Amino acid sequence: MLETIRSSKRHTCSTGVYLDHGATTRLDERLLEKILHHFIKSWGNPSSRDHALGWDAAEAVEEARGHVAELINASPNEIIFTSSATESINCALRGLVATLSAKQQALTGATEHEAVLETCRLIGTTTALRIDILPVDRLGRVNPDAVECKTGETAFVSLMLANNEIGTIHPVRRFAEAAHAAEAVFFSDVTQAAGKIPIDVHELGLDLAAFSAHKLYGPKGVGALFIRSGEPEIKLESLIVGGGHEGGLRAGTLNVPGIVGFGEACRIAKLEMAEDSARIGKLRDKLENALLAELSDIWINGHRENRLSNTSNIGFRGVDARTLIRDMHDIAVSTKSACSSGDPSPSHVLKALGLTDDEAYSCIRFSLGRFTTPEEIDYTINKVIASVHKLRRSMSVAT
Repeated sequence: MLETIRSSKRHTCSTGVYLDHGATTRLDERLLEKILHHFIKSWGNPSSRDHALGWDAAEAVEEARGHVAELINASPNEIIFTSSATESINCALRGLVATLSAKQQALTGATEHEAVLETCRLIGTTTALRIDILPVDRLGRVNPDAVECKTGETAFVSLMLANNEIGTIHPVRRFAEAAHAAEAVFFSDVTQAAGKIPIDVHELGLDLAAFSAHKLYGPKGVGALFIRSGEPEIKLESLIVGGGHEGGLRAGTLNVPGIVGFGEACRIAKLEMAEDSARIGKLRDKLENALLAELSDIWINGHRENRLSNTSNIGFRGVDARTLIRDMHDIAVSTKSACSSGDPSPSHVLKALGLTDDEAYSCIRFSLGRFTTPEEIDYTINKVIASVHKLRRSMSVAT
């Protein structure tokens, strides 16, 4: 089985060219041996403390915890494992609110991932907290001066490090300073940033942070929640009860193979992040520059400089993005985040930038990755140009 996987084509997918790494990444084959080992040879429950299989599993989990912590410059005791970034977000925000009283307000941003926005909406309807949503400018940035917290009244501020649709990187340290000045907790969704840019959770002033394995070439089904240690203590109420796992904060038998894969993915990302980012950034710039040179009436959404190196969100005026994607059929790209792709409404991120519905419906996110090749970018450039010209010609004939 392992040899079959290894003999598969390295840089292709069943759809042709895969440029949707913002949705998920393919598993890095270097993780397979360790993951399979804990499925087949060392399958113990890490909570079984009476025999060697349990000890081995527990040791593997703690080794992985160390690698995950190192990626964001945290301590291993500040990391708990979950099933996803979405679960981590719920554990952080809902778990935090359950421990607070006499708080009246919480802040988040208009371009946050739906996992944060939906969690905040739930908190707003089930507690006395008022959820204030901060607007962004045309480049997708929250104005740090707009993060106005009131001492004794603000429970938390939740603002992401890097946006999942446009790649804009936010000045979260300034956000955290504003929160802490009012004795509020600062949470950040770092899911898209982890493994792509250096993260130091303590330097950034993060109290809580969520991310997952499958965005950085690890397996699906495993995430992490960073909980800052020290004073003032961050207290969370567990949303999942039934055992003393993960310091009593997340009950349930640990997904050892997934956690081991997560740890190894973080170890590799820390070693190769700078090289990957530089190479991927050049490919993204090549894609953008070629399309801007060959096509009229297109634009780049978000901040052109201060963004993730792998993300490009491009609008093609007068062209329906979904029709364009279908016409390019063998290039895997997206119109918005995977979690929202079933919703026919325009991207809430692009709408928050000030785009009209028609403009938002004409935008495509191209998100490159570790295994993207120059040949794939050349192919994509030619395919996009041909499809856009074809669709615009057909529209002009129809009118």
